[in-house]
Amino acid sequence: MQPTHETQIFIAGGGPVGLTAAVELHRRGFKPRIVDPHLEVSPQSRALAINPRTLDLLEPSGATEALLAAGNRIHKALIRFKDQPLFELDLTKTKHRFNFLLCLPQSDTEKILASTLESLGGKLERGIALQALERNNNGLFLKLTNETTPTADMLIGADGAHSIVRKSLGLGFPGQSEQQSFGLADVELDDWPFPSNMAVATIHEDHVIAYLPMAEGFGRFVSTRPNTMELLPPEAKPRRAVWETEFHISYRQVESYQRGNVFLAGDAAHIHSPVGGRGMNLGIEDACWLAWLIEKNRTGEYTALRHPVGAKVLKLTAQPTRLISSNTISARLLRRWIVPNILGLGWVQRRILPSMLAQDTPAPPWL
Repeated sequence: MQPTHETQIFIAGGGPVGLTAAVELHRRGFKPRIVDPHLEVSPQSRALAINPRTLDLLEPSGATEALLAAGNRIHKALIRFKDQPLFELDLTKTKHRFNFLLCLPQSDTEKILASTLESLGGKLERGIALQALERNNNGLFLKLTNETTPTADMLIGADGAHSIVRKSLGLGFPGQSEQQSFGLADVELDDWPFPSNMAVATIHEDHVIAYLPMAEGFGRFVSTRPNTMELLPPEAKPRRAVWETEFHISYRQVESYQRGNVFLAGDAAHIHSPVGGRGMNLGIEDACWLAWLIEKNRTGEYTALRHPVGAKVLKLTAQPTRLISSNTISARLLRRWIVPNILGLGWVQRRILPSMLAQDTPAPPWL
């Protein structure tokens, strides 16, 4: 089917990935319908990091300007053993105009994307869930909450790790889950000795805890053990925890990102470790590429273009996650001595910075 601006495109999921798909399709002249089961944006911050690739991708829609105004720029990362500095990464040395990581709660990112969508003439419909999907020779038939069954020419499943779209297609989600529990806490601080443009990772014998600043005196601590508030560095003087939770890490990827005119993007297609902040950004990339492929009538290439990128990110995030979370003697030695000495070398940093800032994925041909 040759897509036209009259093509009925339905997007399930109003998170950053679904909203990006809607924004990019509207920007290209399409009028997709996007729904989400939640009545309002979650107050939990969830994904924080926005990388330079994402800022590039969202700039034509106008979203990047708003994101930059709202977010906190991280220019440096300090890695230390207890209170002893081991090495520092300077993100400003990367050859990109956005030479930093932008730190912004996902809730704010979603609000900005929803506002961008409205400026383009679209709107996220809340309180509506996709409950089932039927495919036959006559097209797609969707079962929604409190609504007669609409039809669609195309469906984009951006409905998360428990995707109804993926399950309706009968696609598996192979992979594995880590048994270890991790923890995080978004904390208001009365005192913290490091500048708000610096992330800090502190290595201990049996765990690692990292701090990502969202603003002056406010940020997220992430630890390789639960009960994060009990593991805060002694320099941290917390006022209160705004949000605290535990989580497990899984590595899963669907074998095909599409079946006919139904597509999967973001967590519906792949999940992995949050180390490196690649998850939301990777999903936003999926959405932008898919919108471009729809416009160019090249959707048959979607899986071939995006599956290898997802597989690469799964591998890249798994290796450091297992290094920082393992408590074997060899892992402790690597964390304390070998890896810091290697990463402290300038030429090594120059090689890893592009990966940290997501410059290791295919450049969008439309930019």
